[in-house]
Amino acid sequence: MVRQVCVQVGRSVAAFMVVAMLSSLALLGLAAPASAHASLIGTTPRPDQVLAAEPADIVLSFSDTVDVKTATVQVLDPAGAALAIGLPAHLGADATTLQVTLPTGLATGTRTVLYRVVSNDGHPIQGSFRFSVGVATASATPGALVSDGGALGLYLGVARWVAFVGLALAVGTMLLVVLAWPEGLGVSAVRRLLWYGLGSLGLASVVSLLLYGPFVEGTGLSGMVSGLDIGLSTRVGRLLVLRLALIVLVVVGLLVWFRRSRGEAVRVSGTVPVVGTLAVGGVLALTWSLATHSADGGGKLVNLPVDLVHMMAMAAWLGGMPALLVLLLKVKDTEALTKAVPMFSRTATVCVIALVATGFLQAWRQVGSADALTSTSYGDWLMIKVALVVGILALGGFARWWATPRLVAAQAIPEGKISRRNVATARTEAVSAGSSRLGRVVAMETGLGALVLAVTATLVATQPAEAAHEAELAALSSASTNRALLTASPADATIGFRLAKVVDGQEPVAFSKALEVPPGASKGRGFVQAVVSPAFGGLPNELHVSVTDDQGRPLPVGTVLVSLRAVSGVEKSGQHPLSSTGQGHFFSAFTVPREGQWELAITVQDINGEAAMVVVPFEAHVSAT
Repeated sequence: MVRQVCVQVGRSVAAFMVVAMLSSLALLGLAAPASAHASLIGTTPRPDQVLAAEPADIVLSFSDTVDVKTATVQVLDPAGAALAIGLPAHLGADATTLQVTLPTGLATGTRTVLYRVVSNDGHPIQGSFRFSVGVATASATPGALVSDGGALGLYLGVARWVAFVGLALAVGTMLLVVLAWPEGLGVSAVRRLLWYGLGSLGLASVVSLLLYGPFVEGTGLSGMVSGLDIGLSTRVGRLLVLRLALIVLVVVGLLVWFRRSRGEAVRVSGTVPVVGTLAVGGVLALTWSLATHSADGGGKLVNLPVDLVHMMAMAAWLGGMPALLVLLLKVKDTEALTKAVPMFSRTATVCVIALVATGFLQAWRQVGSADALTSTSYGDWLMIKVALVVGILALGGFARWWATPRLVAAQAIPEGKISRRNVATARTEAVSAGSSRLGRVVAMETGLGALVLAVTATLVATQPAEAAHEAELAALSSASTNRALLTASPADATIGFRLAKVVDGQEPVAFSKALEVPPGASKGRGFVQAVVSPAFGGLPNELHVSVTDDQGRPLPVGTVLVSLRAVSGVEKSGQHPLSSTGQGHFFSAFTVPREGQWELAITVQDINGEAAMVVVPFEAHVSAT
C-alpha cells in the first residue's frame, strides 16, 4: 500500500511539474499573432496630410472586417461643425474598409475625422485623425464620437462572467455525473447546481442581448430598447439568440425527463449521455467562439477548434468542482467517492493539458512579443490568469499528494486492525474525515476557478496585446510628427516612391512629385512625408520623416539617409542616417546654413537592398527673432 501511494505521489508531482513548465512556455514562447480586434491601419487622406484640393471621399482601412450597419463617421470643419457627409459604405467588396463621400465647395483648412466601428469580434472601437486642404489651420478638438460605454462595458463584463460560470456549472456538473457518479442527479443539491448553471447562463445571455445594442451605439442604458434592433442585426446578437433557444430546449428536455423519472432512482450512465453532454456543451461554447476572431480568416479551421476545446476543457475542469464538493462534504457516499475522485482527477489532468496547449496557441496569436506582454492591459490580465491557474494546479497537486491517498487508504482499512469497532463504521468515519480534508482543498480550487472565469471575461473584452502595443507605438510616432507640425512655420511635403534595385555606383531613382501615386503594382510602393520645423535659416531645425505604404501603414525599411543641398548655390552636405523612433518614423536635428530654397534628398532602402530617393524642396525663412 505504501509503495502504491508513493508511486501515485511521484506521478502526481511529475505531472504537476510538466503542466507548470507548459504554463511557463505559454508565456515565453510567443511569436507573430493575428489580432482579435480591428484597428485602423490606414486612411485616405493620410493623417496630417495637406492636400491641394478637397478630396471627393474619405477611406478608412482596418486590420479586420467591420460592420458597416453599425459604423459611424463624422467630419468636422475647423470651427467644429459637422459636415453633411454620405453614409459609411464598404469600398467595393472589401469589408475591411469604410468610405464616406464629402460635400463640394468647402473652404480651406483642417478637417477632423471621427469614427466608431464594430469589429468582427463584436467590440466597438473609435478614434480620430486630421487632414488639411490648402493649408493647415486651427482645428476642432477631437473627442469621443459617442459615450465610451464605460458603465455598459462593466455591466456586459459582469454578464459575460456570469455566463461563463453558468456554462461551466451546467456542463461540468453533467460531465461529472455521467462519467463518475451515475446517481448524482438523484441528489437535490446536484440538480440545483445544474439548474443554477442553466439559469445563470440564460439570464446573463438575455442581459447581454439587451445591453449589446446600446453598447455598440454608445447610447447608454437609455437606448436599451431602441438598440435591440441594432443588437439583433449583429453576429453577436444572433448568436446570443441561438444560445437562448438552445438553453430553452435543454431545460424543456430535462424537465420532461425529470417528470417521467419522478418516484424512481435517477441514474445516468453510458456512452450516449456522455456524447450528448459534450455535444450540447460544445454547441453552447460555439456561440462564444463564433463571435470572436477565431471564426474569421484563413486560420479559422485551426483557431475555431482551438477556442472550442479551450472553452470545453475549462467547463469540464472548473465546472465539475462544485458537484465534487457536494459529494465530498454533503453526500460522503463511500462507493461514489471511490469512483468519482480518481475519475475527476484524471479528467482534470486531461483538461489542464488541453487548456495549457490551447492557451499557448491563443497567447501566440494575441500577444506576439515580450514587449506587448509586459506593456499592455491584456498582458497584465493574462499574467494574472496564468498565476491563478498555477495556484489551482498547486492546490490540485497538493490534493493528489496528500488528501487523495489518505482517502484511498481510509477506504482500504484492513479488518485485522480493527478490534473494538465495526470495520464498515471505521471505514465510513475514515472516509468522512478524508473527504472533509479533500473538500476544503476543492473549495479553495473552486474559489480560484471563479476568479479565473472573471479574468477570462475581462480578457475577452480587452484589446489583444499586440494590437494595443502597435497602437501605442503608432500614437507615439504620430505625436512625434505632430510635435513638429505645431511649431512655428513647418515645411511639409508628401511624395510617392517605388523601391527598385540600385546599380552599383549610381543613385537610386529619384521621385519629387508631391502627392502623386507611382503607377504599377502596390509592392514596393509607398510615401515619404517629410516635415522640416521650424524651417528657419541659420537656426536649429528638426526633420521628421514618416515612411508608409500606399495604404498609410508603416513600411518596414532598413535605413533612411538624408542629405541637404541648396537649389541655387554650392552648399551640399554628405549623407547621414536618420534615427528611427519606431512605426516607420525617423528623426534628425540639423541646421540650415541660411535662408533660401533648399532640397532634402531622402534615400529609403529596405532590407533587400532596393532603394528610392525622394527629393523634398522647402524654403528656409528668416527668423522673426
